[in-house]
Amino acid sequence: MLLKSSLFLRNSVSKIFLIRGIQKVHTSTKEGQYAAATAATLEVDSIRQYDEIPGPSRINFVTSFMPGGKFYKKDFFDFLAAVRHEYGDISKLPGIFGRRDAILVYDPEAYKTVFQTQGAYPIRRGLDTMVYYRSVHKKDFYQGVVGIAVDQGPSWWDFRQKVNAAMMKPQITRKYVPAVDEVTQDFVKRLHSLRDKNTMETPADFYAELNMWALESIAQITMDTRLGIFENTSNENMHTIMKDLKVFFEYTFKLNFMPSLWKYFPTSNYRKLTQSTDNLLQAIEHYVNIGIKKVKESSDDAENEGVLKKLLEIDPKVATIMVMDSLFAGVDTTSSAAFAVLYCLAKNPDKQEKLREAVLKILPEKSSPLTTENMSNMPYLRACIKEALRVYPVTFGNFRTTGQDITLMGYHIPKGTDVVMGNQVSQMEEKYFDRASEFLPERWIRPENSKITCPVTASTHPFTYLPFGFGTRMCVGRRFAEMEVESLVCRLLRMYHIEWRHPEPKIASMAINMPVSDLKFRMTDIEK
Repeated sequence: MLLKSSLFLRNSVSKIFLIRGIQKVHTSTKEGQYAAATAATLEVDSIRQYDEIPGPSRINFVTSFMPGGKFYKKDFFDFLAAVRHEYGDISKLPGIFGRRDAILVYDPEAYKTVFQTQGAYPIRRGLDTMVYYRSVHKKDFYQGVVGIAVDQGPSWWDFRQKVNAAMMKPQITRKYVPAVDEVTQDFVKRLHSLRDKNTMETPADFYAELNMWALESIAQITMDTRLGIFENTSNENMHTIMKDLKVFFEYTFKLNFMPSLWKYFPTSNYRKLTQSTDNLLQAIEHYVNIGIKKVKESSDDAENEGVLKKLLEIDPKVATIMVMDSLFAGVDTTSSAAFAVLYCLAKNPDKQEKLREAVLKILPEKSSPLTTENMSNMPYLRACIKEALRVYPVTFGNFRTTGQDITLMGYHIPKGTDVVMGNQVSQMEEKYFDRASEFLPERWIRPENSKITCPVTASTHPFTYLPFGFGTRMCVGRRFAEMEVESLVCRLLRMYHIEWRHPEPKIASMAINMPVSDLKFRMTDIEK
């Protein structure tokens, strides 16, 4: 009777749960069948239910954000770190105020399971304010095309395929190397005059300067046009974009990731977010229209078509919204990445000097051009960028909705469950990276005469470090962001020795990790 019951369990349940190691059990005899069936029973019985996942109750979760509560005024990283400290590597954050539950995990094997079972149309929820803004508040403008950042399902895939053709091909990225380098050289000239004459330090608001460089660069890429920010820093539209981007990220974080009643009535924070988004839409649309006009007036040259022209040929509405989203998403993210690399190099002069030696080979003169050819073989530069984004990542981690019923860390997770993956924490742990707290670009360099492509991916879990996400929903602007940062780092190291002589800057986690304290890099001229 026990055998029949166990075999029934095996046949009916093993289709749902992965039974690890069961192939090792020989099942050609009755004894083998009994052993396999018993293993299946034990495996199924060991999986705990969704309701058993540890985490705060709804009432405790709400009160913990109130004055005196343990999460009160904590930023996103500190909040999630506190949850992990209390509940461990998997916990459940209860859905409140119209929000869904979210599962928080800190295990690369769990990340792998989520990504590999996400399905043909990966779901990444979390920005409900943007969905509402585009589908309700400004539905006449967006006309159902809400963009790849917040759309889901087949309509997302249709948009993504169109955008991939214009933004994800390496040959398109390479086309922009000289143009982005021109923007960077103009930024370095501006920076040269902004340094303090006594200390040779950058101004305290250097992060705002990085924002301007990133905005000018992404505009050049997406619209094939210069905004002229460095020549006209009093430009009203530019200042509107910079100011409102800060408001946008701050309140997007507060409304989407922290307890809020905005879904029930327009709170003060919601009104601030809506106003800043209205301002951004108006300011960015102004520049998009300039870019569209320029494209229409330009001569036909299929070989050198830029991003905007390719998108316009596919779908004018898709083109407009993708350019807007690129300006939305490509400023603080790229600025944060650039800061991370510069800070790590400033704090590690030996690594900086090693990279400078490589830079001098492709830029023998300060005026030497950066080209696709001389940038093609810079492994140490790319290793420095990878390592900086490991130590100071742009975001906390990744976010997906499960595409099917799965098991994470021994718990049953139903299809349609939101999962937050804490890569920022796991990629700084010794069990995944030796000397994890140190800046060691060499860990990403392939040893000479070795068949190993990358020592890190050969020695640690490949899903530990995913700065641009994974799969078909990974960052669409990855290649451009990397190219921009590469250009900036090369130019600054060719011009200056970079030092940091102050306490470690404060980093705030507000959907994007960004420095919020003064950034005074000491930059002294290289004579030749």
